[in-house]
Amino acid sequence: MNERDLERARQERLKLLREIEGLLSFITDPVLVVDAKGYIVHTNSSAEQIFERSQIIMIGKHVTEFVQSASLLQYIKQGKPATNLAVCIMSAKGTRLEFSCRLHPLLVNAQVEGAILFLTKPILLQEQEQSSRYGTRFSLDDVIGSSPAITALKEQVMKIAKSESTVLIRGESGTGKEVLAQSIHRLSHRNKGPFVAINCAAIPEALLESELFGYEEGAFTGAKKGGKPGRFELARGGTLFLDEIGDMPLYLQAKLLRVLQERRIERVGGTKSIEVDVRIIAATHKDLESMIANNQFREDLYFRLNVIPLYVPPLRERKEDLYELIQYYMYKFCKRLGKEPKRFSSQALKKIFDYHWPGNIRELENMVEYIVNLEIGDLVTISSLPASIREMSKDQRHDMEEEMKEPQTVSHLPKSLYKINEVEEQLIIQALQRFGTNTEGKRKAAEALGISLATLYRKLEKMKRRR
Repeated sequence: MNERDLERARQERLKLLREIEGLLSFITDPVLVVDAKGYIVHTNSSAEQIFERSQIIMIGKHVTEFVQSASLLQYIKQGKPATNLAVCIMSAKGTRLEFSCRLHPLLVNAQVEGAILFLTKPILLQEQEQSSRYGTRFSLDDVIGSSPAITALKEQVMKIAKSESTVLIRGESGTGKEVLAQSIHRLSHRNKGPFVAINCAAIPEALLESELFGYEEGAFTGAKKGGKPGRFELARGGTLFLDEIGDMPLYLQAKLLRVLQERRIERVGGTKSIEVDVRIIAATHKDLESMIANNQFREDLYFRLNVIPLYVPPLRERKEDLYELIQYYMYKFCKRLGKEPKRFSSQALKKIFDYHWPGNIRELENMVEYIVNLEIGDLVTISSLPASIREMSKDQRHDMEEEMKEPQTVSHLPKSLYKINEVEEQLIIQALQRFGTNTEGKRKAAEALGISLATLYRKLEKMKRRR
């Protein structure tokens, strides 16, 4: 080969390399370009991120310094293509990562000039990562309680879980709306798919649209190369949980309504219509009916969401579940922290039953964790409770003094609920003595106890039978 031919070949190689460099800038997977001997001549930004090294450091180094494989170098030198070649890459911090390599040989005039290495995580690993990120932690067994309201709610969930219809979960903050949503997903035909949640109140309004629907490259300043899928796309084949839907801005409500009607989305900055296969579960603690009246929530969206309405009652409306919940969280935190279960004095339990629980289940869980962490002994007294719960009037201070003189206790994890029923009866009797036993008195007593009038009558009937 004369000098002219050599120069022509060199120019062709340079031209090929420039074309490759331009193409690689559009690829989001890590890519390495090597010469015929296996020395790196180019990388893209994704490769720099995954190897945790700059392009300057990697270029000129042999590929085997970064990518380990028994047969990789042989494929490169022989100019053989490869698909799904198992390799192990080493990051700058020494982390070993399993990847699948697709190798495309570079040929100039039938001569091997190098290869392009496309690195992707094996599909199984991708599915595992997706499952761990968008999986569920809770099932219906985590909805604790045996009260009529909770029993009825669980029965409703069992009936509607396998449906494809949209669900709207109402309830105060801390009542466990997401636990219920995850339970529905677990029991549905979509339980093998992802459970993707987004809190509409926690994401700034300017970002919420792109988080939900995704965006195309160049849609706005700072947009990621290649664009980004939104939660609707990530939830494909599974469930999308729209938490705090009442905080969604009106202009996005209109876009969401269209998606619910057509089951298709468009990314921000895009023109392509993308079909989405998801089940929608929405939740809110807000009064949507009042918001509709004040033009803060779209009535047509409300009816689209409220196909299957579910209501999670606040803790003050199901105080008969308190002891079961305390048992559950006491066991959970004692096991986690390696401690023995505590016993509750009757006065401490009375205090807990008297409390109105504005933070609902979340507040109760925090209380039990607080007790397990800070209580040294095995007896939980009024003084062991958090300050917000133990604030005392003169009468309550007297109860505490009596408790210290005569520590009547209720054991944790009892064989029967006799003693907790006894405490409950005392509370009911005290309320009736204060407000009277006529219909109006019973109504006031039920209100003071934080239960419905029907629940009070049911408990009075049980008390009669026990006597």
